[in-house]
Amino acid sequence: MLRSPLAPLRLASTLLLAALGTACDGSVDGGGGGGGGGGGADGGPVPGVDAPGCDQVESVQAEPGDPADLLLVVDKSGSMDDRLDTGQDKWQVMRGALTTVVNQYESGIRFGLMTYPADNECAPGSVRAEVAAQNADAIVDILQDTSPNGGTPTHTSIDAARAYYQGVSSDGARYVLLATDGEPNCGDPNDSQEPTVDESIAAIAALLGDGIQTFVLGFGGTINNYPEILDAMAEAGGTGDYFAANSPEELATALDAIAGEVGLPSCSFRLDEVPPDPDSISAFQDSDQVPRDPSHQNGWDYDETNNTVTFYGPACDAIRGGEVALVSFDWGGCGGPVVD
Repeated sequence: MLRSPLAPLRLASTLLLAALGTACDGSVDGGGGGGGGGGGADGGPVPGVDAPGCDQVESVQAEPGDPADLLLVVDKSGSMDDRLDTGQDKWQVMRGALTTVVNQYESGIRFGLMTYPADNECAPGSVRAEVAAQNADAIVDILQDTSPNGGTPTHTSIDAARAYYQGVSSDGARYVLLATDGEPNCGDPNDSQEPTVDESIAAIAALLGDGIQTFVLGFGGTINNYPEILDAMAEAGGTGDYFAANSPEELATALDAIAGEVGLPSCSFRLDEVPPDPDSISAFQDSDQVPRDPSHQNGWDYDETNNTVTFYGPACDAIRGGEVALVSFDWGGCGGPVVD
């Protein structure tokens, strides 16, 4: 099944997204994902939508609405100065990936930026770019002038994000993206390494109580060694599982999938269930089967780390250009995979 990458937005056309968890007898394991639920305008299945070679499936329909607010809460602690297993500097990779996503989605998402800590120790994060439309340039400039240092006061920074949103009026949905590479700490003024996991989860839950969902992105090998912490944060934030990224490519895919959940249709689709055999996945655009392309030139590929299917090249352009009405996935063998 598909975790919907759609939220209310202004679109000239409607994009329907579906995913099939089918058996070869044509049965469908229906159900909506945590990102936005499944079904038509009334929340039920969209009638008359047939997957290629399979029975009717549940779909997610994009309805007209207002652009969403997405406050980027970005960890700039000292460990962000470390290197990935690829040898690249984590902060430079994060900065580059965020630059790409805000430039790509600023027409459909009102971005804002908070970095934390605000000082080089344990001060709560501060909003450095207000949530606003078309403000990618301001965010990019701030990221360019920011260097890693300090602890990881996630709990007080999320509290600061909540306080900020309480002073912001908006007609669209509101979200936080927490991007971090380390376990929350700064629990003791005399010990910056004192963990604050429970406090951070409680702060995220308080945000959700205000109607603000939080996406959680773990970046770099260290934090992703603690999936139970990140999953608890994501669950408290109302967004299901956390996103993991240990390379520039995984980071780009995760950010694209998150942005797609709150803004314009994305070329990355996160599945709610892990296919038993990733090699059995088939992908369709309307009634046309799209080949899998590991070279990422034209087709799709599967990222096992984040359970995400991403379309590339002209196959991606067709989705973003509104040429595709239905995207569907089958991992039960009804269509059978095609590989270029």
